[in-house]
Amino acid sequence: MTAPPTAPPPPSPTAPGEARPPVRATPSRLAWLEDQLDAWAADGLLDAGTAASIRGRYVAHRRVTLARIVLTLGAAFVGLGVIWLVAANLDDLSPLVRFALVVLLWLGLVTAAETVAARTGGRREDEGSPLVGALRLLAVAAFGAVVFQAAQSLQVPAYEPSLVGIWALGALVYGYAVGGVSPVLVGIVLSAGWVVWHVVDTATDPGAAVVAVAAVGLGAVALGVLHGPAGRRGLVPVGLGLPWREVGAVLALGALFVAALPFFDAPPTWSVLAVVVLAAAVLLAGASLVPGAGATRVDRLEVGVGAAVLAAALVLVSWSTSTSITDPSQLAAGDLARAVVAVVVYLAVASGYAVLGGMRGSGRLTWVATGALVVFTTTQAFAVFAPVLSGAVLFLAVGLVLLGTGVLADRGRRRLVAEGRAA
Repeated sequence: MTAPPTAPPPPSPTAPGEARPPVRATPSRLAWLEDQLDAWAADGLLDAGTAASIRGRYVAHRRVTLARIVLTLGAAFVGLGVIWLVAANLDDLSPLVRFALVVLLWLGLVTAAETVAARTGGRREDEGSPLVGALRLLAVAAFGAVVFQAAQSLQVPAYEPSLVGIWALGALVYGYAVGGVSPVLVGIVLSAGWVVWHVVDTATDPGAAVVAVAAVGLGAVALGVLHGPAGRRGLVPVGLGLPWREVGAVLALGALFVAALPFFDAPPTWSVLAVVVLAAAVLLAGASLVPGAGATRVDRLEVGVGAAVLAAALVLVSWSTSTSITDPSQLAAGDLARAVVAVVVYLAVASGYAVLGGMRGSGRLTWVATGALVVFTTTQAFAVFAPVLSGAVLFLAVGLVLLGTGVLADRGRRRLVAEGRAA
């Protein structure tokens, strides 16, 4: 006979003075915890040291499983296939039948997504089945097919930017109604694309368009920061601010990348839409930083980086160059100075976003910032610095700066942790 199974021994309590192992939590749960800690500290229930000690017990851990990756990729391919199928006109069916079929498909996917969400333990995609996020992504894609099929029936050109705006609005409404990250992310990307499309179409100067894109990035980051206090008041679902901040960072890095290239030979001329976008971004940034908004130190740092990108883009597009990216052999002293400033600024901004990705528990943001820095350095090496120094030397210099920055940042982090424990 075999011995009956024995229960595992209970974990031994942590000895006094012994460090507890950190507890893993999803980024959305950590965002909720940080919001609650800020609210408790503001109400006087906790002091700053106690709040920091509680937060220090948890580390971000994103559960990226093979099933989630495969389901997301499958949903993306199926969604694109649905839109492609609609774009192919389905000539064998009448316009009314085509439209009815697409609407039924959309409503069926919405119903299926929310039914699965209700049966798998909640509406939040990081806590339930990965199938929920995939079905919601499919539902958003099907809504886009509805929009384009309706436009086709009404003889509206498929390249009309207003169609993208309607699709974005529907995705955002659905995402905020169910608290789903997937539809909100699609809606944010579509909204940013819609605004950038309009700005580029109406811009009379490439420099103004680049600055406007940087302004859109700042506005997106500010909206993400405003989600913190709004979530604490129950106005929006918790955890939906991160996609706004990530998309804003991508727009900011892209705008600064273009602004650093040496093909702006005259100060920018501004269109009405570019000025409106710039003013809206400044207002949103100011609203996110007012004393009563509840912004944390990380929030203020993130908005500050976005504002710095906007200012740097404005300076770089106004700094006229005497050469072109296609002819680096005629590099002048002013062009070299501009390139050095651009590299230093981009290095600081990309490093800042990489650090912010670590603070926010967003590995995507860290990888995007790192990739953007590599692509930017490669472009500058071959486009501007080739007549002066080799690309290898430029990469070596940037690498040494990054290593030094990392050492200093780690030393500062350990010092802050030691001071917090001593307190």
